[in-house]
Amino acid sequence: MQNSDERQQKDGQDMVKGTQTLMRALDIMDEVIDGPIRAADLARKLGMSKTTAHRLVQALKSRSYLAVTRDGFALGPKLLQLGVLATEQIDYVRVARPFMELLSERTGFCVFIGKREGDWSRHLDRVTGTQRLRVATAPGDRRPIAETGLGKALLLDEEEANWERLYVEAKDGKATPQQIGAYVEEMRGHKARGEVLHDSELGDGVRSIAVPVRDAKGQICVAISIASAAHYLTDDVRPALAEQVMRSAEQISAAVGYGGPR
Repeated sequence: MQNSDERQQKDGQDMVKGTQTLMRALDIMDEVIDGPIRAADLARKLGMSKTTAHRLVQALKSRSYLAVTRDGFALGPKLLQLGVLATEQIDYVRVARPFMELLSERTGFCVFIGKREGDWSRHLDRVTGTQRLRVATAPGDRRPIAETGLGKALLLDEEEANWERLYVEAKDGKATPQQIGAYVEEMRGHKARGEVLHDSELGDGVRSIAVPVRDAKGQICVAISIASAAHYLTDDVRPALAEQVMRSAEQISAAVGYGGPR
């Protein structure tokens, strides 16, 4: 009986030690995300002995999770490979859907998610709101990227010259210099706020608020929006609604690996 108790106690101690070692190794990889770092600096920042730090980085290096550079230890090929595979396997609609449903529940508006396809924006999914008025846009619909709220949100990181080109293309090459200038100025405002307030150009009286979603690299991967009739989505309620859309976009971004500006 005593031997059994001693074994259980030893197993418990070994498990605690193993967990501590794993957490320290993960702490090391968290530090390396920001760039190469030397083992001695890792030990100082993480509060461990130089011997422990050296032992852990060598173990991670042996499994290709870390690589040696002239500036210290950096992300290894195994982590880079896993990162690519993880990105390829992300189902943005599946990840975003719960956040979209919650946003629709809170606001009552239709919520959309869309992605970029070249010079077009594609609506991927929709959560129907509780309002009697239903926005006609359906999953699968594709529009010139410069003329939709989702499309504009997908373009916020683009150069101004590209904004101009895409706007002119959306207008079949018939845009005047004044229209182009007004569009670019509008996009500057959207970029400064981090969200797009868009009035439909189809004459249907629909207004939307769109915000980009960012991936682990900080790049815009998809965008989400709420949409309704302009007399529901008025200027006086827009700031509070935009804040909710931005919060949902931030939550989706975090769920797909975005850690914020570095």
